[in-house]
Amino acid sequence: MTKSYLQDLLRSKLPDSSEVELHLFELCNLRCHFCGQDHDDRTGFDLIRSKIAPVKEFISQNPKKSHIVNVMGGELFNDELPDAVFADYYDLATEVAAHAASLGHTCTFNWVTNLIFQKHPRVSALLDRLRAAGVVSNLSTSYDFAGRKNSLWNEEVFRKNLERYRSSIFTVGFVLTRPAIQKLLREEDAFFRYLYAHYPLYFDYYVPEAGAATLMPSDREILDVYRFIAKHYPRISPVKELIENEQNKMTCYSLNKLTLLPNGREVKCRYVDYKEGDFRTPVDYQSNENIIEAHLEENECLSCQWFERCSFRCFVQADWAKREKTAECLFKTFFGEIERGTHH
Repeated sequence: MTKSYLQDLLRSKLPDSSEVELHLFELCNLRCHFCGQDHDDRTGFDLIRSKIAPVKEFISQNPKKSHIVNVMGGELFNDELPDAVFADYYDLATEVAAHAASLGHTCTFNWVTNLIFQKHPRVSALLDRLRAAGVVSNLSTSYDFAGRKNSLWNEEVFRKNLERYRSSIFTVGFVLTRPAIQKLLREEDAFFRYLYAHYPLYFDYYVPEAGAATLMPSDREILDVYRFIAKHYPRISPVKELIENEQNKMTCYSLNKLTLLPNGREVKCRYVDYKEGDFRTPVDYQSNENIIEAHLEENECLSCQWFERCSFRCFVQADWAKREKTAECLFKTFFGEIERGTHH
C-alpha cells in the first residue's frame, strides 16, 4: 500500500485501525428507506469465500496492525439463508484472523445485523465457534426512527434478540436522515430512550442514494441534532467525543479502507450508480481522495482552530451537489458553542 499525499497530510487524524467492509449479498428481510440495495438480489451467496484472498492481501500490505472487519448483507442472519452460508462465515473469519495473527496484527469482526431472525441457535453457535477459535467477534445492529417500522419489522423479535445478544452488541447505530432527525427532535420515541440507557449508540451520516431528495438533511438540521444530542443524549458517539476530547481522529476510514461488493467489485464508500452532476466533484468509485481534498480546501480545515478536535463528517454527503449548506462550517459553529458553554 503506497502512502498517499492525504494520508501523510492527515496522519494525526487517521484512525488507528484500517477498515474492511464486506457486503456479502443484498438479500434482506427488511426494506429500510435509506438503503439503496436490491433486497431481493441473491448475488454473492457463492462468492463469500472468494473475498478471503483480497482481504488477506489488504492486511498484508497495510501499515496498520489493527483491522476492523465489518461484515454485512443484506441481512446476514436472515432465516431464509441456508446453513451452508454460516459455514462460509466461519471460514472467512477464521482464515482472515489467522493470517492477521501470523503477521502480528489483530482483527475485530463486527457482524452487522438487523436482529430480525428467529433461528438464533445457529447465530449463537457461530459466535461461540468463532470465539473458541480466537476470533474477536461482535454484533452491530441498528435502529430507525422512521421508515422501518412496518409489517416486516417485528419489534418483539428485535427486542428479544437485543436482550439475547446484549453482551455481544458492540453498538446500536442509527442513520441521520431528515425524517429521523425530525422525529428525534420531537422526542416521540420512548424505545430510543431505552436504547440510550442500556446500549452504546452511534449515529451514521446518510450517504445519498435514490431517496436523497427527501432523506438528505440540511447542514442546519445536522447542527440542530448535534445540539440536541449534546443536551439530551451526550453519550451518543461521535458527538460524545466532540464534546469531551480536545483531539479526535476522523470518523471516515476511506483513506485506509477496502470495500468489497457482493460480486467482488472493489469500491470505497459509493456503490450506487450516480448520475453526472450528483456531486460537486467528479465521482471516483475507487477513491475518496478528491472529495476529501475539496472539503478540506472549501472549509479551510488545515488552518482551522478546531482541526485537532474535529472528526470531520461524511465526505460523500458533504460533496452532494444539492446539499443545503450553512454559511459557516457546522463544526466551527458547534465547537464555538462548546467553548462558550452554549451548546445545550
